[in-house]
Amino acid sequence: MRFSLWLYRSKWWLIFAAIVVAAFVYGVRANMDGPGAAAEMEYTVERRDIVREETVTGSLESKSQIDVKAKVGGILKEVTVDEGDAVTRGMVLARIEETDLLKALKQAQARYNLALAQYDKQKKGGTREQVSSLEAQVKDNEVEMELARENLSRIQTLYDKGYSSDQELEDARGRFERAKASYDDSKQRLEFARTGASPEDLAIAEAELKQSRLLLEIAQEDLQNATIRSEVDGKVLAVELDPGDTVVPSVQGREGNVIMIVGDTTSILVECEIGEDLIGVLREGMEVEFDLSFIKDRKVPGKITRISHFGRPNQNGVVMFPMEMELTEDIGEPRLGSTARGRITVETAEDVLSLPVVAISSRGEEKIAKKVTGNGATEEIVVETGISDGRFVEIKSGLNEGDRVMGDFSENESGSPERRGRRIVVKG
Repeated sequence: MRFSLWLYRSKWWLIFAAIVVAAFVYGVRANMDGPGAAAEMEYTVERRDIVREETVTGSLESKSQIDVKAKVGGILKEVTVDEGDAVTRGMVLARIEETDLLKALKQAQARYNLALAQYDKQKKGGTREQVSSLEAQVKDNEVEMELARENLSRIQTLYDKGYSSDQELEDARGRFERAKASYDDSKQRLEFARTGASPEDLAIAEAELKQSRLLLEIAQEDLQNATIRSEVDGKVLAVELDPGDTVVPSVQGREGNVIMIVGDTTSILVECEIGEDLIGVLREGMEVEFDLSFIKDRKVPGKITRISHFGRPNQNGVVMFPMEMELTEDIGEPRLGSTARGRITVETAEDVLSLPVVAISSRGEEKIAKKVTGNGATEEIVVETGISDGRFVEIKSGLNEGDRVMGDFSENESGSPERRGRRIVVKG
């Protein structure tokens, strides 16, 4: 009775297990016997030319591209060119409002004129009237000094004989010293008036003149910089500001804002990045054949001009090295920033033995081919491979022309051969 109850309770679990096993068996058989069934495919060792190419993708850039910025700030008064216009060195591109700059120039000119007048006055000395007045003052002070000297001599004599007090002697000595100081001062001022200012005063006047001249030159340069001119021959690639916008100058380490971008479109670069795997493969000077998105009827030739020696990891942590390529053929009106896809021929092997890449497998460091020996039997042969174009690989040794090789494949949904198992990478 208990066995019957246990059997009744367990039958649903047994049914479920049977369904799972049946589904698994069906899936395995469908994989083995269906459209994707494994098949032996035969390949023949043949001679062909193999060209190894590498593909890089970059963007078009102008070789000589300049961000046009202003050296003075203000309101943008006028933009004299449009995007796409050709420009030459020295050509006017834009103008900044000059009202405030003109005021600053007038103030600097007035300050310079005043400093120049003061310097000339100090250098030339006093007028004839000033000299005559100072000469009379020197004579008067000399008379006063001599009278004070005689009085001091007389008081000194009386003091020595005991007829004069200490106070009288001190008063006489003080009067003489004051008279002498007045004489010396008037004589020095007369000398300055005759020969010019003192060295100290003249140096101060000269420093003021130099400073005012510098400020005047700065004001003149600022006014000139209000007219913005092209520094290169080229084309206007973009206009970033419109009349009425505020211009922030690029001075004293401040970046400033870009008014427009001008570039030399006669020399076009393709800038891209390459991984470490291509550093030892690509070299400067190699020829490149470009597909450009806006040119459909032809390939555009170019060459590698620079490969950076310094790499940086990208957002995925892969170290990438900047590389520049230059177009060597005129493409007319370029579309800067557009995508350029370049093909670079790295190696070429002419009339060499070859097999499809998928016919070669790896076993450690060895490359293995299953050679057909007769009666459907196969023999594993160690082969030496050379360059590969991704579809075919060069066979340097181990097989001869006409040898047949077998490979294990399945057919994918499109009906094309597909290798079962792990992906094989053939290295030369």
